Amino acid sequence: MAAVLAWCCGHARGESPPLEDLFEWRARAPGEPGEPPRRWLTPRRLAERGAAVYGWVDTGIGGNSWGSPYNGTVVMDDRSGQAYLDQLYLTGLRPLDGEPGWGGRVDLLYGTDWWTAVSRGLDAFPFATVDFIGVPRWSSSRYYGLAMPQAYVEFGTDEASVLVGHFYTFLGYEVLPAVGNFFYTRTYLFEYGTPTTHTGVLGSWSPAEGASVTAGICNGWDNFSDAMPTPLNPGYPGAGSNLAFTGETRLQSDDGRAQLAFALITGNEFAPQFDAAGDYLGVTVGNLTMYTVYAVLQLTDRLAWVVENAVAWQFHDATGYQNAGQLPGLAQWYGVSNYAYLGLTDRLAAGMRLEWFRDNNGSRVFYPQRNAVTAQLPVAGGFAGNFWALTWGLNWRPRANWTIRPEIRFDWYTPDAYGSPALPFGRLVTGADGLPTGTAFGQLYGGCDAVVQF
Repeated sequence: MAAVLAWCCGHARGESPPLEDLFEWRARAPGEPGEPPRRWLTPRRLAERGAAVYGWVDTGIGGNSWGSPYNGTVVMDDRSGQAYLDQLYLTGLRPLDGEPGWGGRVDLLYGTDWWTAVSRGLDAFPFATVDFIGVPRWSSSRYYGLAMPQAYVEFGTDEASVLVGHFYTFLGYEVLPAVGNFFYTRTYLFEYGTPTTHTGVLGSWSPAEGASVTAGICNGWDNFSDAMPTPLNPGYPGAGSNLAFTGETRLQSDDGRAQLAFALITGNEFAPQFDAAGDYLGVTVGNLTMYTVYAVLQLTDRLAWVVENAVAWQFHDATGYQNAGQLPGLAQWYGVSNYAYLGLTDRLAAGMRLEWFRDNNGSRVFYPQRNAVTAQLPVAGGFAGNFWALTWGLNWRPRANWTIRPEIRFDWYTPDAYGSPALPFGRLVTGADGLPTGTAFGQLYGGCDAVVQF
């Protein structure tokens, strides 16, 4: 079981995992059995050249205690009582090794999770085409579509390399690929607080065993090729550029039992602005800086613990919810997450997750988020306050290629001002102010999915 939990914490030899593992497996479950999953799609000749073709199918169902068609602030499994094909995922990969050379990766995602992985100018419409950020374009219906979350090439070795292209973010602990998380649902931080992808150039270096540094430039948050629109504040420094810096530093102990990761992104981003009636006014531009840091500790042969912290602030967001002493137009969000993983057998593990997420200015969380991203109605927002979520779950691996993940989750919301017309749970209704709102402060959610790798 010690080897199982060390696999959750990274490479037990104290080596820094390659970028491919960080992008895909960062929050992987500790219940992985000794034998690796079989890669049915990888021909022997391809494997002999160090390349692979593989994927997975993730399907699940969940529901809420209020009988609402939407599962409140749960984003990935947002429709209550409906079975979903969450992810049909396919990857082609040639990783780097110890000899100088080249590698690369291409990922394709089809399913109901596709809209969380899109980038403007590629699989989402440019802002100039649709006046909203990240409206998907490769959809087969309202709930299903195709995304290409990664497409990049690498040059160098597994110790020092340069990556060029489209790739997942370093920020945060949880990841989009279903195989890389313990729980079926994701945190508020993942769903509302961090980017999913970047497009740019990264340089990576591992100066010693257990240490790695990666840094580069990109087009900002979830942006492939979209130019910065003309803002309402054109005099802001660098208002016409979306160039951003992103990087990560990772340390791991020699025995692989402890890991620390710090990631950062900073650059100009734009924010759509609306009047009190919800009519679109234009966009403002301001610096958006965010950091995430998490630590993974293997406490015993059976028990692992993870703690994560994140803070973000965006200037000139012009939000209408401001706190005392806060700079005008500043939007902030931050939070803390705790995870505990307990290995019960070689094929069964239990997990618990407790999260606090603060949407300081009511600028991040929307209900339902799918409507907000796909530019459809109704959408409730303006939840300035604190979100809490407590999740219990199991991971059962009956076979090396199978994972079954049941979970129960309780969410609740504490607004800064009680009597606020906006609530994020329950059925959507029209509030006293004439805007959409939920009807409840909290919600009990239950769900289960199955992940089959191939």
